[in-house]
Amino acid sequence: MTMLHRNAFFNTRKLPNIAEDACCRSVEDLRPTLLCSLKFILRETIIVGGGPAGLAAATFLAEAGRPCRVLEKRDILGGKLSSWRDKDGDWLESGLHAFFGGYSNLHALLEKVGIAGNVLWQPHTLTWAMPPNFSPRWNGAAVFEEFHFADLPAPLNGVGAVLSARYIFNSMEKVLFAKGTLPVLTGDQRYAERQDSMTYADWHRKRGMTEHMLQTFFAPMALALNFTPVEQISAEALLRVMAYFASSKNASRAGFLNGPPSEKFVAPLAGHACAAGAVIEVTAPVGELLFSEGRCTGVRTRDGREFGGDSVILATPVHDAAKLLPVEMLRDPLVEGVGKLESSPVINGHFWFDCMISPYTNLMFSPGTLLPVHADLGQASQGYEWSKGSFIEVCIAPADALISADDDTVIERVLRDMRSLYPRATREHLVKAKLVRIPKSVYRASPGAERLRPGAKTPVGNLFLAGCYTNHGFPASIEGAVRSARAAADAVLASPG
Repeated sequence: MTMLHRNAFFNTRKLPNIAEDACCRSVEDLRPTLLCSLKFILRETIIVGGGPAGLAAATFLAEAGRPCRVLEKRDILGGKLSSWRDKDGDWLESGLHAFFGGYSNLHALLEKVGIAGNVLWQPHTLTWAMPPNFSPRWNGAAVFEEFHFADLPAPLNGVGAVLSARYIFNSMEKVLFAKGTLPVLTGDQRYAERQDSMTYADWHRKRGMTEHMLQTFFAPMALALNFTPVEQISAEALLRVMAYFASSKNASRAGFLNGPPSEKFVAPLAGHACAAGAVIEVTAPVGELLFSEGRCTGVRTRDGREFGGDSVILATPVHDAAKLLPVEMLRDPLVEGVGKLESSPVINGHFWFDCMISPYTNLMFSPGTLLPVHADLGQASQGYEWSKGSFIEVCIAPADALISADDDTVIERVLRDMRSLYPRATREHLVKAKLVRIPKSVYRASPGAERLRPGAKTPVGNLFLAGCYTNHGFPASIEGAVRSARAAADAVLASPG
């Protein structure tokens, strides 16, 4: 049972009533109670950040019996999975989120919380939507290529999907795809790790695959993964995902939540953590880490409140972690990457229409457009409460040149590209459009970035890192956030008392 009070979710665990005991017991009799209460307070772990990593870490710690307190700077939880209603009551989100079948740690967490049923699984099909004249192989009309994954073990199901392609790959390119990607199709993660020194585009050409394959198939995948073009993204980042998705039968199958993340993921996860004993506070922006005698003793918020703890987990985006860690600490090899990793900007677009503009409900990849990955959540998920027609959510990337542009310019450019795929996506059918800008989203997976990703531990024995930018053997994603939370929580539990 939890409740919200003074910007905090409080659990019902009862601390010893010291004042009451003092009235009826001697000091000697009271000493064990005082020591027990003091130990309870000092053993608390402070978690900075109420996104997926912070909330998952709180869950893992609370379930292990470790008191913890989450401090979130905003008035809503969720971080990159946050969502809220606009003035019309319609949902806005920080990003378009697909829950892939290969996100094993995430799905284990959903099962634990009891919300696995909130994922609406789509058919195991990935669809590429390509505008007219994007390729000389087709002219005059948009082309939609569906990759259907057969009911076969991995990676045979993926190979079958590629062999069935009619537009993106010709016969020669199907052979080149199999030959070029063979090291990762066998699930060789170590091979992928060794390719971090070059861009994916350079690796692709080195393996003898064509420009047509690069621009039509792999370019939108890179933007969906890291909001970074194929000419800039590390080969390691894209190859690692390919290797992981080739490792199990349903790894590449996508699902959507049956409503906005705040209601279908964030709130249940926070409630579960609180029920297990965690405390969560919003509107608590941490501005400083506190240190004494070589240990992190707690944090101070920007409004002067101090929270002491036996350990601290920084579960913030990498750019916020860089601001909180002391300058001298950022010189240490364990965490120097925190100050060197850059972040990718992204714009999440929301487009509401008064009619159905697309026949597809699955995740869509669209090369050569400003909607490289998008989905019609109005059709795919009734929880978004838009029954009038399509509600298209769009990852607008790359956004470097658009992040400071005015809304009308961005909306018009996206709508133009959308109309090239879906002719009914006109101003006449558009009810409204809203943009959510994230100037610094996930870390930018440029060549060399992988070796900069820190682990959970820092030079200070009781200070730990969590977040999808940390090195947990997976790209920046919800799955990566949960993996990082598990690593940080385990490090806390294994640290000396």
